[in-house]
Amino acid sequence: MLVSQMLKQRNTGVIEIERGRPVRAAARLMAEHDIGAVLVRAGEETCGILSERDIARGVSRQGARIADVPVEVLMTAELVTCRPADHSDDLMRVMTERGIRHLPVVAGGEIVGMVSIRNIVKARLTELETDSVALRNYIAGTT
Repeated sequence: MLVSQMLKQRNTGVIEIERGRPVRAAARLMAEHDIGAVLVRAGEETCGILSERDIARGVSRQGARIADVPVEVLMTAELVTCRPADHSDDLMRVMTERGIRHLPVVAGGEIVGMVSIRNIVKARLTELETDSVALRNYIAGTT
């Protein structure tokens, strides 16, 4: 399945937070939107991504006080992105190789959405179910 198709199924928009905001605010934002990562902005520019995993690592290193630390301290500055025309198989490969679970989607130089491993697994399950039905129909001669 293409990224563009996944975005049509569940595009909640791009959820962002300013880099100087506390980690607590980012965690609250993720919980409100039921997402596992937010993009981090410095004014008009995207400067990183903060994930649940980043927060968990911060808690393991610094304890509860991490909640008041600015998100830029924990964020990943190097963004790995994808495009609407990319296929889910390619995204799975990139995510596995890089050990990441979220990819911002870039079109025309702008971030237009975000896909997660959850979106990709759901898309793959849908594809497998469609293939399974088609094969059963073919075998039964009803196609």
